[in-house]
Amino acid sequence: MVRRLLGVRRHGRGGMTLLELLVAMSILLVGIYAVARGFPSLFGNLEEEKTRTEMVRLAEARLERLKSDPHRLPEAIAGHAPADMSVIRPDEWPDEDVDPYPGNPRDDYTWVLGETFEVPGLQPGQGVAVYPLNLGPAIVQDPTSVGEYFQVFKLLRLRRPDLSQADWEMAGRPLADDQFFLDSNGFLFADVQYARCRVDYCWVDDTGRAHWVSDEVADNVMASAVALPVRAAELTAGPGPVFANVIPEMSQAKAMIGYSAVIGQAADVVPGLAVLESNYGATMLLPAEDAGAVMHVNYQLRTDLDAAGQPRRTPIMLEEMAAPTQAPYRVDLKFGGIYDEAPLFQDDLLGNPLANPAYVLVVDMLTGDAYSDADTWVTLDMVQGRLTLDWDDASSPLSAAEAHGRELRVYYRTLDGHMIAVEKAPDYFIEEPIKTTYENPNPALDESDKVDYRYYRPTRSLCSPSRRPDRRSWLTTSPVPPRRTSG
Repeated sequence: MVRRLLGVRRHGRGGMTLLELLVAMSILLVGIYAVARGFPSLFGNLEEEKTRTEMVRLAEARLERLKSDPHRLPEAIAGHAPADMSVIRPDEWPDEDVDPYPGNPRDDYTWVLGETFEVPGLQPGQGVAVYPLNLGPAIVQDPTSVGEYFQVFKLLRLRRPDLSQADWEMAGRPLADDQFFLDSNGFLFADVQYARCRVDYCWVDDTGRAHWVSDEVADNVMASAVALPVRAAELTAGPGPVFANVIPEMSQAKAMIGYSAVIGQAADVVPGLAVLESNYGATMLLPAEDAGAVMHVNYQLRTDLDAAGQPRRTPIMLEEMAAPTQAPYRVDLKFGGIYDEAPLFQDDLLGNPLANPAYVLVVDMLTGDAYSDADTWVTLDMVQGRLTLDWDDASSPLSAAEAHGRELRVYYRTLDGHMIAVEKAPDYFIEEPIKTTYENPNPALDESDKVDYRYYRPTRSLCSPSRRPDRRSWLTTSPVPPRRTSG
């Protein structure tokens, strides 16, 4: 009947009628539509997996670099909750959208404490030593108080006189200008020129058990009449171990020679002065005579204001790569979709507008020279995340041959806020009784004097040279036996 109505005649051959073909096509189209609807989700999952894989690879590469130079991993990364400026504890990680905007590890861990490094040697044509900050560009919230946000110390290892405490005291406590003595009561003695030292020491509790402390900042008795003993000496009552004495023979010390700090350029560098490069804050400039010296720097990572007007850490992606030396001198960043709503750098550290905003920053790890897409020979494809460094351009500072073998560090922001944060070991590397005791060794102490072993708890001022530091903010311990565990 259907064939008769449609006027279709088979003429003795098999095949599909028009109606059968239409039905089959309808079924096929429904199937294709169902599959097509699933493609966006499938592509999204593939993109997310690609992102996770790239982040893992970058994190592993970063860790490998840190293994070859572990001192550049700071002693602590600290932060303050923007709502009340309380120190963020590692076991309190709320989301940033929880009212009233409490702290969280992604957005508010902005203070880099104790980044230790050896000052690089000078390259041909350089008049100052340049050190690229290891965890990202720094910022100074108040340029009139640079020392509150950026502190630099030269570390000078001191030697202990080969004397017992009794012989040392009997001889009149003699010390050369490169010597120290940490006595059994925990008081530090050194040349008067050193106001503070970082000490490693072993102390014994009333049960005879030894405990090890590394890199506690202690005041020098010879330089201050009100110098206090090391922190362990405050453990005078339980619960937990009670201080008996320090073992003088099992101590080491490094003098902390404070530098003045300013924001500026190479022309501002003079002996005893550390300069934070004023355009981007990604490098530190030091006197040529400091090349090879061991230094210690504290700084605040770059921040932005959130919707509530609170400073939050800027999510900056950091990549390190070899300079491209084959034309057209391009490198593909790990992530496309560069954040284009606001430049990575629009003003310099003094608040002055840059001549041209920068969306990507390239730092030459050999010389510390910084370039950006504001330079005519640097091109950035924001959609693809493709960076071109045209060494053949007349304005380029290097030729392709000169760029060969150089390592570059690239900073940029993505739409998805990609970022890798590296921190040292958590507090489970610390003996639990010692951790608990040090958190509040004296109930009469103010809450801010407690010690957080993972993040060191800076209080009030971060050791500004213009203020007397709260030494209780700078303490960590390591497990017994004395072989320390690195994170």
